[in-house]
Amino acid sequence: MSARVSMMKGIVVAAALAACAAGVTQAADNSARARDFATQNQYLQDESTNMPHESPRVDRSVAPADPVPEASAYGGERARFRAMDQQLQAESTGLPAGSPPVDKSAVNADPAPRGVAEERFLQQNSTK
Repeated sequence: MSARVSMMKGIVVAAALAACAAGVTQAADNSARARDFATQNQYLQDESTNMPHESPRVDRSVAPADPVPEASAYGGERARFRAMDQQLQAESTGLPAGSPPVDKSAVNADPAPRGVAEERFLQQNSTK
C-alpha cells in the first residue's frame, strides 16, 4: 500500500512541477506580448491626431434650429408626427410611387452575348 502512496505522491509532485513550468513559460510569453502591445500602442498614440475625445458642451439656452413640437400626451404625439410628416413630404421628390409598365414585346437594346453551349441548350429546349 505504501508503494502506491509514494507512487501517487511522485505523480502529484511531477504534475505540480509541470504546471509550474507551464505557468513560467506562459508568464514569459505574456510579458513578451505585453511589451509588443506597449510598443504598438505607443506607436499608434504617436501617430494619432490630438483631437479631443469628447464633444463640445451644448449650449442649452439657444433655441434649436428646427424645433420639434413637444408631445405631452397622445394628441401631442399626433401633432408631432403630423409636423414631421409634412416636413418630410415637402422635402421628398414628386416622383410617382409606382414604376411604368414594361413593354415585353420590345427587343433588348443591348442583349447579353450567349455562348455556344447556351445557344445549343436553348435550341434543344425551345417550345417551338
